[in-house]
Amino acid sequence: NFLTLSIPLPPLEKQEQIVAELDSHQKIIDGARQVVENYKPTIQNNSHWETVRLGDICELNPRKSEVKDFEGNVSFVPMAMVSETDMYFSVQEQKPLKEVYTGYTYFRDDDVLLAKVTPCFENGKSGLAKNGIGFGSSEFFVLRATPEKVLPEYIYYIINSNRFISEGTPQMTGTGGLRRLTKDFVLNYPVSLPPLDEQRKIVNQTEEEIAIVEQNKRLIEIFEKKINDKISEVWGE
Repeated sequence: NFLTLSIPLPPLEKQEQIVAELDSHQKIIDGARQVVENYKPTIQNNSHWETVRLGDICELNPRKSEVKDFEGNVSFVPMAMVSETDMYFSVQEQKPLKEVYTGYTYFRDDDVLLAKVTPCFENGKSGLAKNGIGFGSSEFFVLRATPEKVLPEYIYYIINSNRFISEGTPQMTGTGGLRRLTKDFVLNYPVSLPPLDEQRKIVNQTEEEIAIVEQNKRLIEIFEKKINDKISEVWGE
């Protein structure tokens, strides 16, 4: 069947021009993809900062009883909706509270979600909630920052870092596809804690870095379209 296919065949000189153009586009895509796939927030430690346990500056898995009397729909976030690279996640589904109160994990605005099950944890699935009252997968840990001590964005950058993931992976318990991060590891993880104003500076700098990553994502989209458009042009479409 392949041998009988008809294909457009421009002159060799034109072929070389097309190949050179597509190759240059692909190099840009490959370079941008390296940025997107390898970026993780990094917080440089300072010897003057206090070292605390993660459990000292945030609450792990807040009690869902604080919303037991809520009437109405809540955001519903399955594991697939949380990204390995993006801080924020979109909510595409609302459910009545009574449908999700049992069996799902509760969170609210400014809570940090952390996937605890393999391979989601190793892949860096985590996010910062900005969708009101929500419930999600039972395979999430929820970390609620203590406002007078730490910014929720700072917590997110800590648990989304390569260091946290690499140190947490050997501490997972269970076998095969059921390995999970333990509460003890999360609560006892040592954190360098700068003053709040310094945290804000770190968050702002990291947001600038993330903006550059987002620009690279857009660059990939643009040049993938250029490649597709050129191929369509060759085929006369």
